[in-house]
Amino acid sequence: MSSSHLHEIEKYLPAVVKDTRSGLMVEYYVLNPSTDSMVRKRMRLTKLTKRIPSKRERLLAAQQVADNLNAKLRGGWSPLHQAEDSRLYTRLVDLQEKFLAAKKAEGCRPTTLTHYTSVTKIWLRWCEDNGFADRYSGTYLRPQAVQYMDDVLQQGNRNRSYNNTLKVMKVFFQWALEHCYSKENPFLGLKTLKKEPKIRILVPADARRKISEYYSTMRPAMNIVCQLVYSSAIRPGEILKIQLKHIHLDRHYIVIPSENAKNHKERFATITPSLDELLSPILAKYKNVDLYLFGKNETLVPDKLPANKSYFQKSWERMRKATGLPKEMQLYSLRDTGLTDLLHAGVDQLTVQHHADHSSLAIQNIYTDHYDAQLNSRIWDKAPAF
Repeated sequence: MSSSHLHEIEKYLPAVVKDTRSGLMVEYYVLNPSTDSMVRKRMRLTKLTKRIPSKRERLLAAQQVADNLNAKLRGGWSPLHQAEDSRLYTRLVDLQEKFLAAKKAEGCRPTTLTHYTSVTKIWLRWCEDNGFADRYSGTYLRPQAVQYMDDVLQQGNRNRSYNNTLKVMKVFFQWALEHCYSKENPFLGLKTLKKEPKIRILVPADARRKISEYYSTMRPAMNIVCQLVYSSAIRPGEILKIQLKHIHLDRHYIVIPSENAKNHKERFATITPSLDELLSPILAKYKNVDLYLFGKNETLVPDKLPANKSYFQKSWERMRKATGLPKEMQLYSLRDTGLTDLLHAGVDQLTVQHHADHSSLAIQNIYTDHYDAQLNSRIWDKAPAF
């Protein structure tokens, strides 16, 4: 039997004609998703019996009524929909598609939409594995939400990943609630976990020299990526979207448009003298200013398509292992290091805050409060005598 037939049987039992002592009737069963049980429905054909004297013709007419009902049942109709909003009977997989389509129509940022898609796909996979895939949206309630988040935690996800999942699921079901696909937001009220301290550590000068020497021979373009993160405080995700038209060597900055910025604010990232030397030959060679600075190719040369973010991460991991740097030194660590070095160089906190595109000094302190392996050495060398 095909899966479609099995699905139909789970949702209803076909209408049949019954000739009883009290007259002709059509009887069928439909699934009540609230109780997960079949409900019997009967339609008495009293008027039909009175209008048609011939028993044979009455039976044929009754069968026609049953056939019409079955056609409606196959199409997803249910008499229970008349008592409640039919949107509550939307399958979860269809609900996800409607949610993503709505967010796209609202102008949701591509990166945010990708995140929503990824998180809800994982949730749908869990629903399939736990027998909820064919449930209606109105029947996914608090117990299922708690069970899902418990499983997310038991799978070994870090607190940050757990909190991100919870945040998306709250947004998802809040949208469903507002658009009458759900009677409640089952994830509302579930608490986030305590934020864990960042595992990144600063990248001292000797480590940066190793990185520069490695990339200068193996992947020159990655050397530019590293300097953009360290010197210009541009996030890796923002670097991917830099086009040649965004680079202004004469004014010593790179424009980060609001649609490309993490904080949705346009800013002007500083170009340092060492970066100017690396970027000048590229701008002199490539005249098409619409090209992305790092293209989707093996050597990351400018191209019409941007490089994948995973390329940066994979290249960094290869370099880190080859140079023997600890795993706590990540590509993003260069940004934290650059900000910390500016503070050590005497640049005031407000300037560094604006340079980093941080919303407040409190946020900035999170990114500059890292273990510094050279802290004790600097104090040893510069501490005044008692």
